[in-house]
Amino acid sequence: MPEGHTLHRLARLHAERYGGHKVAVSSPQGRFAASAALLDGTVLTHAEAHGKHLFHHHGEHGVVHVHLGLYGAFTEQQAPPAAPVGQVRLRVVGPTHATDLRGPTRCELLTEAEIDAITTRLGPDPLRADADPDRAWRRIRASRTSIAALLMDQTVLAGIRVE
Repeated sequence: MPEGHTLHRLARLHAERYGGHKVAVSSPQGRFAASAALLDGTVLTHAEAHGKHLFHHHGEHGVVHVHLGLYGAFTEQQAPPAAPVGQVRLRVVGPTHATDLRGPTRCELLTEAEIDAITTRLGPDPLRADADPDRAWRRIRASRTSIAALLMDQTVLAGIRVE
């Protein structure tokens, strides 16, 4: 399962390649087709990560929420992209690059309020500038649970996993 640092890297990459540009959005597989149709031709305003969640913001049109889970993966290529291979849930094409998403646990179009609900239930993400480490420390200090179990709990600290 990809950890938080992987999602932050993808958010930076997608912000660099697609941020501020109109993007072509499609769902070759069809499972995200209705939402893709609403986003096709909109501007990707920014991309960000919180823990193991990736968000593509499209302004008033909504936010694509991606959680890769165990099997999800993005593949990147130069634009124009080759024909999709396999079960591509989401394809985003910008001026210079394209990205395909396969096998995510979650790929859904949500409102900003729904994204806020997701990030509120997560613990602080240590890779975000707005993280509140004291919030995590208070939870850890007050608990009798092992530190390993607490670090794996995404409501205590988002984006990491201890093995």
